[in-house]
Amino acid sequence: MSFQNFYILISKTKIRPKSFLLVSILFTVIIMMCFFILNKLDLNLNGNDVIRNYQLSKINDSDFNDVSTVIIGDSSGGNAIDAKYFSKLTKHKTKNLSLTGSWGVSGSLGMLKRAYTKNPNIKNVIIIHGLDVWSRNSSKESILEFFSLSEIIDEINISSLFSYYFNPKEVLWNSRYFIKKMLNLNASGWEIDLQYDYIQQKNKRYSNNGKNINNESSLNSVKLSNDKRKELNMFQNFCHKNNLNCIFANGPIHQTTSNNSILFYNYLRSNIYNAFTITYIDKIFEYDNYKMGDSKDHIDVKYKDSTTYDYFLEINKYLQ
Repeated sequence: MSFQNFYILISKTKIRPKSFLLVSILFTVIIMMCFFILNKLDLNLNGNDVIRNYQLSKINDSDFNDVSTVIIGDSSGGNAIDAKYFSKLTKHKTKNLSLTGSWGVSGSLGMLKRAYTKNPNIKNVIIIHGLDVWSRNSSKESILEFFSLSEIIDEINISSLFSYYFNPKEVLWNSRYFIKKMLNLNASGWEIDLQYDYIQQKNKRYSNNGKNINNESSLNSVKLSNDKRKELNMFQNFCHKNNLNCIFANGPIHQTTSNNSILFYNYLRSNIYNAFTITYIDKIFEYDNYKMGDSKDHIDVKYKDSTTYDYFLEINKYLQ
């Protein structure tokens, strides 16, 4: 059959409206299910996936049932505290389950929920977030990845839920992942540094003069957002409900930024301190340029033991 005859045949074929509707619905459902399946593959498409799956693997280890203290929060804590050394100092078996700043306080809560479900004998929870966390918007991904369906429905509108699980961009993200894997490339661009138990830092750091701090860098524009107040309350309510000894500590900060942030520290004392109903350690952990890594709130991991000891001195008195 020639193309011309085939075209004439198709054009003369009568398509029943009902059949067309059913076929269209079926086709749409199949496409949407493909997006959903790609989402549920849960591959390490980016840095957030890498660190989440790495930290969850610790919770799934058999020895996690012996843990009495967990450290959660963002990369400022992930780079600042060595769990093995902290365990040695405190005599409490500790795991560092820190995520990244993108997950927010709700992500920290989600990680705590997973940890507590696996090991309800956890006594101490140390949460560390960078000082700029307070002005960040809430992370919908944290709710969708870590919370129960009923909690998701309470916190997230249906359109956000639908767009997350049935996102057409999953095709692009997963295609890019598989192409890189076939070319033996690092698919996510992120790696775990097993020696230092966190995401591998970039080579350019403040400590090796690969990065230079802006002399005007400050935190003075940071203000407590409604999202963060709500997230903090959710976290604290979980701690109180489950009788957990939760301790919040500030993440480390580059000394130059800290020196320029007097207005923020005044705001912190006046507007954020009183939001805490769990133990809050108000110490500012500021460090010289030579100790800072690839971000102004990342310690160069060469000094991780040193900063672990600094945090131990402040936190140990509150541990149970």
